[in-house]
Amino acid sequence: MNVKNWISLIGLSILWGGSFYFIEKALLSFSFEQVVFFRVFFAAIFIYIVLLIKKIKIQWQINLWISFLIMGLLNNVIPFLAITYAQESITASLASLFNATTPIFTAIFAHFLTKDEKSSWIQSSGILVGFIGMIILLSPKGFGSFEYASFFALIGAISYAFAGVFGKRLKDNNPLLNVFGMLASSSLVTYLLFNSSIHNISIDSIFTLTDIFLLAILSTALAYIIYFKLLLEIGAVKLLLVTFLIPISASILGIFLLDEEFTLYMLFGSFFIFISLYLINKRKKI
Repeated sequence: MNVKNWISLIGLSILWGGSFYFIEKALLSFSFEQVVFFRVFFAAIFIYIVLLIKKIKIQWQINLWISFLIMGLLNNVIPFLAITYAQESITASLASLFNATTPIFTAIFAHFLTKDEKSSWIQSSGILVGFIGMIILLSPKGFGSFEYASFFALIGAISYAFAGVFGKRLKDNNPLLNVFGMLASSSLVTYLLFNSSIHNISIDSIFTLTDIFLLAILSTALAYIIYFKLLLEIGAVKLLLVTFLIPISASILGIFLLDEEFTLYMLFGSFFIFISLYLINKRKKI
């Protein structure tokens, strides 16, 4: 990766790391399904305005929108709902650590589902190390005593991994069009699933939309513009190494702004996760 790619990757990690903070704050006033809907809905509106300003024509081919729908399910609906629901029970810092397992699953799926991103034996070793880290994070009180809410965060990571591999099919489209199609599809799906909850918002909650708005514009719309550009330039596995950096920014925000505690088992589990990500990113096949 070149310097520009690294700068974009770091910027993306800060935007996505902040999402865990914004979600934690938003959950004080909204249900998890309301947070997810308004996140994708406001982000879709923002991207639509950008398309109008840049005079980018929206394409309406049925096959293209089926791809947008699938990408929206994998990259928005499933992971956003799973992780936001998990954050009702676990901290932003812990949720970000589970999010950091995404490249582990991406490496597995990319190996079997793509021709150009096969894993070497050292990367496969990294996958095994990563699973050790996941077990530690899932069982803070000892093996057999699992944090069941954490499984939802793990489901989110798996869904992101599938999205990273599937997203390569959209490489010939304008990144902004990809983001809009994905977010618009996600908005429709979440509205159809949770319309009664979405309409059931108190007047007081309307005045606390700031965190959701920042979540939508910064950590969703802007983040996905960078995401799709990097996906085309550096590939699915290396792109999702951004999750190596996300726990750092998310934990800093959680500790200093949300008074969260970074526990010993989280430190121990993250050590294995980070070693895993290092091995997965090794280029040389030994």
